[in-house]
Amino acid sequence: MTEWTQAELTSLNRILANLYPMIGDGVRVAKGVGLSTAQITFDGKAINNWFAIVQRAKQEAKADALIAFALDENPGDEALLQAKQHAPPPPVEGPATANWSGATAPAQLEKILGNKSTLVSISYLELGLIRAKSVVRIKRTDGSSGTGFMTSGGVLITNNHVLPDAASAAGSVAQFNYQRTVAGLDAPLEEFTLDPDALFRTSKDNDWSAVRIKGDASKWGELDMKHITVKTGDHVNIIQHPGGAQKQISFVANVVAFVGGGRVQYLTDTLPGSSGSPVFDTDWNLIALHHSGGWLTEPNAATKSTFYRNEGIAIDTIIQDLAAKPA
Repeated sequence: MTEWTQAELTSLNRILANLYPMIGDGVRVAKGVGLSTAQITFDGKAINNWFAIVQRAKQEAKADALIAFALDENPGDEALLQAKQHAPPPPVEGPATANWSGATAPAQLEKILGNKSTLVSISYLELGLIRAKSVVRIKRTDGSSGTGFMTSGGVLITNNHVLPDAASAAGSVAQFNYQRTVAGLDAPLEEFTLDPDALFRTSKDNDWSAVRIKGDASKWGELDMKHITVKTGDHVNIIQHPGGAQKQISFVANVVAFVGGGRVQYLTDTLPGSSGSPVFDTDWNLIALHHSGGWLTEPNAATKSTFYRNEGIAIDTIIQDLAAKPA
């Protein structure tokens, strides 16, 4: 039996979420391979549901059994066969960069290698740390978690599937500064309860929720929600709590692959628990609210081709929704 890496399990998670999108399917498969279902927090969102199942399968050394069960029901599925061989995730399709075939005469010691420079001012790092202060881990009473961020007026923004209603918000807390210090120590944590009686609005279609924080969290800063133009090929960063862990940021493969239909799709890494994270451009403007990943279609596309990407709700869409009168 081969050891599974976290990257391989994440790929398997996404494959199974697409094959079995319903919560009942997840319960059935988990029972079918003999997993301790009492130890699994089942979620209505497929990607979160399967994250919990796959992690439990790893703990019980049943990841191979999970693939065998799925292959028995989906014989010949190419993605499952690749996962069985511990193959890496399929290559993502991103915007093409300029061709480069080595130095040409006369030799140059410096060169911009892509279509546009990725050089930024050193203050980029400082500004990123300031923006990161506004990003929180959301802990629900059922033990599950997500990510969110503060905006003006003490309003927290996250996904509808993280806080679907006022009742779930009332029992949840926002944790600021849940991260490691440079010395590798736990940073001092500050926790706030939420106040849906003061403000709670949500959209299931566009997967966002807005709720007021109880108390004054202004010292942690606020992210501006303003209209921002995003285009394919732009670079983005996501500050997040992947898997409910301490705060992290993804710097690698951070390219926008599609913009349209109120959605932004990108190649930046995330995990369940990253839902509700702010997506930033290279000027640290808020451009989207991260909400899902895996095999995705492009909204309003003529064909239903799928692409292995992550996706956020364009911030313009949330601004428009919030400006509309509540139903």
